[in-house]
Amino acid sequence: MVDTNKGQIKTTKVDPEKLADKTAEKVVELLGKSPPVRKIRNSQLLSLILGAVGFALFTIGVGKLFADLSGWASLSTGLVMMAVTGALLKNLSR
Repeated sequence: MVDTNKGQIKTTKVDPEKLADKTAEKVVELLGKSPPVRKIRNSQLLSLILGAVGFALFTIGVGKLFADLSGWASLSTGLVMMAVTGALLKNLSR
């Protein structure tokens, strides 16, 4: 069997950074027009409160996620997660 599509295959290179920037711009453009979002974006205090509440809910969720694990399992999982985070942060500085 002969492959007739051999010369027709094209690959497109997508820059992940540009794609993320375009997506973020579209989301900001879509959500940024509503008055509540503009009010939050213009107020540092409201942004701080919103971010703090989001972080608190996130940490509570993580705590509930690992509530059923034993102490040693939580300790070892935490150490592994910190090691992975350290490796990822080290790669970011390159």
